[in-house]
Amino acid sequence: MVVNHFSVSTIKGYMAAIRRLHAFHGLPPEQLTEDQLVAFVCHIKEGLKLSSVSMRIAVSAIKYFYLHILGMTAIAGKVPYPKQEKKIRIILPGAETRTLFEKTTNIKHRLLLKLTYSAGLRRSEVISIQLADFDWKNMQLLVRQGKGKKDRFSVLAHSLKPDFDQYVTKYSPQRFLFPGRNKNQHLSENSTRWIMDQAIERAGITKPGVCLHSLRHSFASHLLAIHTDVVTVQKLMGHDDIRTTMQYFHLGNRPNSEPKSPMDTIYPKR
Repeated sequence: MVVNHFSVSTIKGYMAAIRRLHAFHGLPPEQLTEDQLVAFVCHIKEGLKLSSVSMRIAVSAIKYFYLHILGMTAIAGKVPYPKQEKKIRIILPGAETRTLFEKTTNIKHRLLLKLTYSAGLRRSEVISIQLADFDWKNMQLLVRQGKGKKDRFSVLAHSLKPDFDQYVTKYSPQRFLFPGRNKNQHLSENSTRWIMDQAIERAGITKPGVCLHSLRHSFASHLLAIHTDVVTVQKLMGHDDIRTTMQYFHLGNRPNSEPKSPMDTIYPKR
């Protein structure tokens, strides 16, 4: 899996699924039948109540293990994938997004939230950002090894610079912009969930389903609202398929080939 450039989180998820499979049946995987594998998939859905995303990871792990480790191609192809759930993306209006930031007084937490929104980052991307990734001269942010192990560039917001300078001056981060307790490692994903949950509570946002990823959704939606062309949004978001980007395309759009971060719209220059 390392040779195939799987992410650390994917490797951990696959290994956990295979250990869970072995614990469920108590037999070596090569001795299991198709019915026993299907029974395990039913167990993680009905017994463990895992989400469809977690189920798909488990099924992918089983297929990979039987196909690439055991070489049992026939049985690998018979394990069904659970149907993927289609969830409505939660988009925060500009005013609500600004309130979220302004109610967050901790400079580290506020910068993390603002950066996530202003560059349209995934959770795993924002915690991995390094100081060397910022190009303030060209207003670009290098996003290293995003989904699919691909690098990309996103935009930087002019209005982000004061918070960035204040944070760097106060904390003097060395490598990662947001280090964890161990200064050589980045902040954990669980910490970002807590930061976002606290911000939501302080801002008085009550709509269900709001999470850190909602800031990324809002970034894409707000870019289209300020008439950024959809191909540019696709590149900034790191989408392989433009149809994924088109799902945000519910507002009128006139192409603009010079994108800017939508945060500069909710924090206009004075």
